[in-house]
Order: sequence, then structure tokens, then C-alpha cells
Amino acid sequence: MKLTVSKKNGFTLIKKYAAIYALLFVAAILIMVDHYYETPLTLADVKGLSGVDVEKSEVGFKAPGFTARNLKGQRVQLADYRGQVVLLNLWATWCGPCRVEMPGLENLYRRFRSEGLEILAVSLDKGSSTDPVQKFVDEYQLSFPVLVDPDGQVEGLYNTFTIPTTYVIDRKGMVVAEVDGAKNWESEETFEALEYLLKAPG
Repeated sequence: MKLTVSKKNGFTLIKKYAAIYALLFVAAILIMVDHYYETPLTLADVKGLSGVDVEKSEVGFKAPGFTARNLKGQRVQLADYRGQVVLLNLWATWCGPCRVEMPGLENLYRRFRSEGLEILAVSLDKGSSTDPVQKFVDEYQLSFPVLVDPDGQVEGLYNTFTIPTTYVIDRKGMVVAEVDGAKNWESEETFEALEYLLKAPG
């Protein structure tokens, strides 16, 4: 028995699936926007935490050390920034939410860098060329250090399943918060939490 599908029925199916995909796309955008307006960090998240001197990419543990290259090819170690508050941001040029989040991170950096805040943005883009990353940096006028992780070393150390993901590391090198997804880093609650961390001894 030969099964045939009329052009009319085929067109109806195409319209049906197109509508479903459109709804899913809109839902994804709404979820991303909703998450963006969440406060990534509050004083309650970071106050009174005690740390364990064992390297592990979890809150309360020492941030795993790593070495990566910047866009000039120079080797940079996380240990170079010991004594500063570090936001370790894992991102990629093809990541839409990363594009939403980056301007806020840049503004945050400009506000607090003189007080000891450092942002290390590690690109998870694969491949030997850093041109796409440099283009992204130029487009968003990023002034904080941007590193590349083409072999996935940093990604593996920090068990990253979502990008962007940001690890907040205090002056003692301890992970005090893990923030999944794009967030609004310019909220008053975030400023208060960072001010607390920046005033804490190293």
C-alpha cells in the first residue's frame, strides 16, 4: 500500500512545526531575560563562610589553580591574582546569554577594580585561532583580562555545564559563590556583597 502526503497536508505540517519552534524560541528568550534580572550575589551568600583548604570548584573550597594564555599569548595563572577578589567568568563568543551579560561585567569591573576586584574571562571557544575572541573583546570594549581555553583544561577543572558560569573567589582564594547563567551584575545587592569581600583581609 502506497502512502502519500498531499502538498496541502505537508504545508500544514510545516506551519505546525514552525509555530512550535517559534514558541520554544520565545520561551527560551523569556527564560533568559527572567534569569538576567536575578541578583547574582548577595551579602547573605558570602558572609560568614568558612573555607576548606582543598582545591575543588565548589563553594567553600579553594579555587582550583590553572594556567591559561591571554590574547597576546602570555601565560597567566590564577595564583597571580591571590589577594584580590576574582570573578572567574567562563563564556564563549557563540553564547547569546554571554553577550547579554558582558556589558554589566565590564561596568562592574570599572567600578571596583581600584578596590581590588579582578575579572578573568576565560573563553571556552575551541580552535587555534583567537581572532573570534579578539573581535568579541573589541566589540564590547572589554578592559579586564580575557584568557583562552581551547583544550578545555579550565572547563574541565571547574566542571562547567552551563555558560556563562561565574565563580566568585575571595582574597584567600576560596570559592564563595557559583553563579550559573547570565545575570545583572549591577544590582545594589551585588555591590554590597562585593564591597564586603573587598574589605575582608586576604
